[in-house]
Amino acid sequence: MGSSPPATEAKPLNTPIRTAQPNNMVYTDDKGVQHSIYLPQGTLHTASEHLQNKRWDELAKFEPYTNQGYTEDDFRAFREMNMKQGQEE
Repeated sequence: MGSSPPATEAKPLNTPIRTAQPNNMVYTDDKGVQHSIYLPQGTLHTASEHLQNKRWDELAKFEPYTNQGYTEDDFRAFREMNMKQGQEE
């Protein structure tokens, strides 16, 4: 007769303690030059729109990405943006 597989203990999911938007974007401009730019929290959407619309001059205004990393302010800003969006819906 068939036997059922042994029961396994459920493991807790590895959920992040803190979250933030990505803080860098890499793109290739109309001249074929690759750029890596720093995205302060809250600027991902704007930078993405510039990229989709090929606004290279606007993307060039972002500072270069140099492994800036994340700060507590970045995580706090992300939480506040999410709370604000939740209130607007």
